[in-house]
Amino acid sequence: MTARSLQAQLDQSIPKKTHEEVVARMQGTIDGMAAELRRTKSQLEETQTIGQGLALLSKQVASSGDTIKEATVKLSEVTVPNQVFQQAMAKISELEQVVSRKDQEIRAINEQTVPKEHYIRAESRISELESILSNSMPKTEFEDLSQQINSLTKAAPVIQTPGTEELPLHNPVPQTVQITAN
Repeated sequence: MTARSLQAQLDQSIPKKTHEEVVARMQGTIDGMAAELRRTKSQLEETQTIGQGLALLSKQVASSGDTIKEATVKLSEVTVPNQVFQQAMAKISELEQVVSRKDQEIRAINEQTVPKEHYIRAESRISELESILSNSMPKTEFEDLSQQINSLTKAAPVIQTPGTEELPLHNPVPQTVQITAN
């Protein structure tokens, strides 16, 4: 039985050289698989790292999106569209032109008018001068009347009474006369 068992073992066995070749090939395959496993592990770690980075980046993008939305809302609260701004600037320019024209009109009116107090003083002076003129007569009329009075005085008879001087009938010169030039 021993021989048979040894024979059975021998039948199932392979030569040592073949065994070593098979072991060497297997060892090469194992080494190749180990290298492939290390490379795959490395790629897996890179993929996990990339995945984690992508997850982190995705969170950052989502956070940035929220930040951008908040910034947009805040920006819309403190800014206006350019078109609205341009319309406002055009309206400002138009109103500045109107104000400029009105300012020129006011200056023109001021150049053609005087202050009210000057007008009131002038009216007062006019009233005063009218009052003076109402008590006056033109110089030419006065001279004509003076000549007529002188000629009438010279032509009038003189009445004499004893012990008195000659008295003319009319006073040749009035007491107060204002003369105005024409």
